[in-house]
Amino acid sequence: MTIVLLGAMAVSFGTQDWISGGVIAALVILNVVTGTTQEWKAEKTVARLESVGSPIATVVRHDPSSRRKEGHASQVGIETVVPGDIIILRNGDIVPADARVIEGSVATDEAVLTGESLPVEKDEAPLLKGQDYPIGDRINMVYSGTQVTRGRCRAVVCYTGMNTELGIIAKEMQSKGEGAEKQTVWYKFKKGLGVVEKSPLQIKLNKMAYFLFACAIVIAIIVLASTAFNDIRRSTATYAVAAAVGILPASLVAVVALVLANACNDLAERNALVRRQDAVETLAAVDHVCSDKTGTITLGKMVVKKVWLPAENDKVNLDVGQNYQVESGSDAFYPRGAVAPIRADMSSRPEDDDAAWDEDAVDPFDLGSFLKDFVLCAALNNNATIHHDRKKDSWNVDGDATEAALQVFAHKLGHGKPTLLKPPSQHPSGTRVRRVTTRDSSVPPPRSASPSSDRIHNVIQEGHYELIVEHLFDSTVKRMSNAWRWIPENGASEAPHTIAFLKGAVERVLDSCDFIGLGSKEQLNEELKSKIHEKAEKLAEEGLRVLCLCAKVLPADQSDQIREMSREDFEKDGFCFLGLAGIFDPPRPESAAAIADSKRAGVLPIMLTGDHPSTAKSIAIQIGLVPRNHPRNAVMTGPQFDKLTEEEIDAMPQLPSVVARCSPLTKVRVVDAIHRRNKATIMTGDGVNDAPSLKRADVGVAMGKNGSDVAKQSAEIVLADDNFSTIIRAVRKGRSIFDNLSKFLLYLLSGNVAEVVVLLIGLAFQDEEGRSVFPLSPVAALWINTLSAGPPALCLGLEPTAKDTMSKPPSVYKTIFTIEWYPDLFFYGFVMGALSILNFVLVVWARGKGDLGIDCNEDHNPSCDLAYRARATTYATLCVLLMIHGLVCKHVEMSLFKMDLLDNKPLLFTVVILCISVFPVVYIPTINDKVFLVQGLGWEWGIIFGAIAVYILAAEAWKFGRRRFARYKREDMESPLGLRMAATQEVKILNKEQV
Repeated sequence: MTIVLLGAMAVSFGTQDWISGGVIAALVILNVVTGTTQEWKAEKTVARLESVGSPIATVVRHDPSSRRKEGHASQVGIETVVPGDIIILRNGDIVPADARVIEGSVATDEAVLTGESLPVEKDEAPLLKGQDYPIGDRINMVYSGTQVTRGRCRAVVCYTGMNTELGIIAKEMQSKGEGAEKQTVWYKFKKGLGVVEKSPLQIKLNKMAYFLFACAIVIAIIVLASTAFNDIRRSTATYAVAAAVGILPASLVAVVALVLANACNDLAERNALVRRQDAVETLAAVDHVCSDKTGTITLGKMVVKKVWLPAENDKVNLDVGQNYQVESGSDAFYPRGAVAPIRADMSSRPEDDDAAWDEDAVDPFDLGSFLKDFVLCAALNNNATIHHDRKKDSWNVDGDATEAALQVFAHKLGHGKPTLLKPPSQHPSGTRVRRVTTRDSSVPPPRSASPSSDRIHNVIQEGHYELIVEHLFDSTVKRMSNAWRWIPENGASEAPHTIAFLKGAVERVLDSCDFIGLGSKEQLNEELKSKIHEKAEKLAEEGLRVLCLCAKVLPADQSDQIREMSREDFEKDGFCFLGLAGIFDPPRPESAAAIADSKRAGVLPIMLTGDHPSTAKSIAIQIGLVPRNHPRNAVMTGPQFDKLTEEEIDAMPQLPSVVARCSPLTKVRVVDAIHRRNKATIMTGDGVNDAPSLKRADVGVAMGKNGSDVAKQSAEIVLADDNFSTIIRAVRKGRSIFDNLSKFLLYLLSGNVAEVVVLLIGLAFQDEEGRSVFPLSPVAALWINTLSAGPPALCLGLEPTAKDTMSKPPSVYKTIFTIEWYPDLFFYGFVMGALSILNFVLVVWARGKGDLGIDCNEDHNPSCDLAYRARATTYATLCVLLMIHGLVCKHVEMSLFKMDLLDNKPLLFTVVILCISVFPVVYIPTINDKVFLVQGLGWEWGIIFGAIAVYILAAEAWKFGRRRFARYKREDMESPLGLRMAATQEVKILNKEQV
């Protein structure tokens, strides 16, 4: 566009048409400034959002306002990490800097540095002095950019930025000319054309712009050919350029970039942080949303609601056992509350009966052997920590939500992990403190004379525990284990020993159990295991996430053997079943509405969760994902789905709505199954193992709160609030942007069609000398295309979301250039062009005598009055019709008289201002006859308003036909034949399920 305008300016100045050249120069400057400003704003917004999901570091730093001597862990951007910082690394983290391990052990993937495909084990063991170790052998160092694949450690930062091993490699690559292909002239040329390094939509629009540029050249040749290429005057040359410009949409790419950037910014304000702009384009057309349950559909603030132990009065009894209910309040992390047994004649305890809770509450100082072992497992087989924020006067946790729930439960019974790890000499006084129920969690903990009363009351042990080995939770095996050494104080009644803990999904943990209870050692056979499974099913049916906890005692002198033992051997057998924990994670209040909106939009949600099938089913029913009488295959487990072949999956009428006990591999298979059906999907994930499915999905969505760095970098969108409804809002916004792009492209290109119709047909009007008399002056044509069309198009790109956006199927949003879009384009364009040229004809031949004067394209003379008035009429008609057309394009089917024109005030304001701008052009002397080659109007306003009325009637008739056609398609689907086809399909589904 700018190149063509520069050509027009050069032609005008070259032919000494100073007025036209000056006006065109002003248009060039305005177009360049506007386009550059818009693209700069867009690039600035995108650059800011692309930084979202970049790796962060967990750093231990001293807080002067805190009494804690060891410092407080906080998450910071990796750019703020400095040498000397102590960082905490966990499974899934990206190492932010080169650092020395000082505590714990991890395995890191160093393929980016060494090419080694297997993870390298790291620990705090020192290396021998005086030897030069290669990177792969420095087993006490972790390196920037590598990924932690398992384990947990603390490390002190040694090098950052370009001083790291990765930074040194980056320097060498830069010095050797990294990306040689991108340095070639051809690549730079394509980049300058905008056909590489842009989003798919921008590349398509750029290619369309070059096609229109080719059309512009053809149009210019046609204009010049009208003179038989003889005696081409300066006005004809400028007119040829103006006609060529008329087919080009002004500032198309800049407007698209700004609209997409604004969409990304708007989504960011709604907690959906778009890392790659092309994701906005894809969101509109997704057919499925595959989402996690925990923390996304549910609140993610878990609390232990019920506990079942396989004993009654410390005696094994699997038929009845003992159920406990845990008191909880509005603050899920408040570490106080009662734990009370549930009598056999009641399913749960009433939450509001304070007296009953106080009377029956378990005494933390007298738990009983079964409950105490269960609490020890909950506390020690756990990496979550609880701390009190004095500034906000609230309790916070660091770590996984499930482990946080178990840790809070252990704290409520006085056996929190910090208490168990400290020797008795390091504890404050063990004096009992007043038990505060969780219903008091809105007030700070009581402050009495006891030093510990403003924190958490603890049960002091006769020793402490030290960690021997730990195997973190792995989504592939769905369990976590560790081993601890018990170190008693002098005079303690309990001898030194080693205890191993294991927790996880019932079906994955129970197979490792051979006994019931640490003390009883009663054998656990298959019959008893089936009873435990029945208890787990009952808890899951209440919507609780069920975890199985178990332990085994080992000799104290086997620490080294345990440390060297593989995870498989460590977790294989010999464990004692301790009990079941029922963890409640309520659905988010907005999840049900989001599911309903998703289904109404034809976007089918699929819940992929690691939870028990009954738990997943209960939540799915609560939020309306599946009905109570759902088909059998609507709820499946991961193993069931994985056993199906691709042919069997493809033969399913519909993919399952819930997949429980879902592994990362199952997620990948679900995505592949959706793609084989030629559908698009969103996939959510938070763990390292979710990266393959996030990358394979059309739009990967990572969790911002609890997601790993690897997951965030694999995703196109990061949710700041981990909320399922935010995904649906993002889909809604994506559809809105799609609609707006379609509207403003329809407006721009139909306006171009109208202008070209006027300019080319106008070549047929000739004066007495046989020269064409232009219905629009070149300056007027350029003015309309640049100033009159651009602002309304931009306002249409910012149109608010239509009410029916989420009532259309995804197929509507597969492409902008649909079969219906092209008839709209040419209909509106030809109608506006025809009405404008008709008014020119009416002025010249209906009221006038057809006298077009002599040489009226160059300057005004007395013979040109009629031609100038006709030209002014054409200009005013086309300008006003374009403004009305801008309002018509707000909706492709809705009547103009039913639209809410005030919902887009910038558009309405722009339309009014540009309509008023017609009057200065037509009536101000010198501007009208010297620049635009027009004269003031009188009676001609009558036919201009007549053209407006005809255009509105034509548009309403066209939209009426569109509505009838859309209704016909809907009625065809709802016809008896369509219903019979649907019923036949349903019968087939039921028959398959019965088989």
